[in-house]
Amino acid sequence: MSDGSTLASNSDRERVVARLAEAHVEGRLTVEDLDRLTGEAHVARTLADLDLVCANLPGAEPAAPARAPISPREPYSGGQIAGMAALTIILPMGRLIGLVTALALLRGESHPERRRMLQTWAYVCAALLAVEIVALTVFVIL
Repeated sequence: MSDGSTLASNSDRERVVARLAEAHVEGRLTVEDLDRLTGEAHVARTLADLDLVCANLPGAEPAAPARAPISPREPYSGGQIAGMAALTIILPMGRLIGLVTALALLRGESHPERRRMLQTWAYVCAALLAVEIVALTVFVIL
């Protein structure tokens, strides 16, 4: 059971409202009851208040605190990205390898902070690769 003094989040309220809507579709609540209980859910301050809103519904579970969604795929961390970026500078042809790797990882990434790091890595690799190509071209021509 949740602590009655824990403040309810918006996702907690929305979860209770969704349960109330399901109860209405099942025929357990009238439209008037649904409107009244939905209003009570939206103004509830604590998890205990939310528990009271759906207390008379069968199968009603106490409102659990919302948890941050866990990404199903966490294949690499920021430190791994930084390590690969450092190897990009050290290895011969590392800029090209780094650019291809950054773009490949960026393609399936949804986490905003990792997307930002991968984009920065890709921009730096592209810029260094362009400088390297220009330098090689100048040295070959001269």
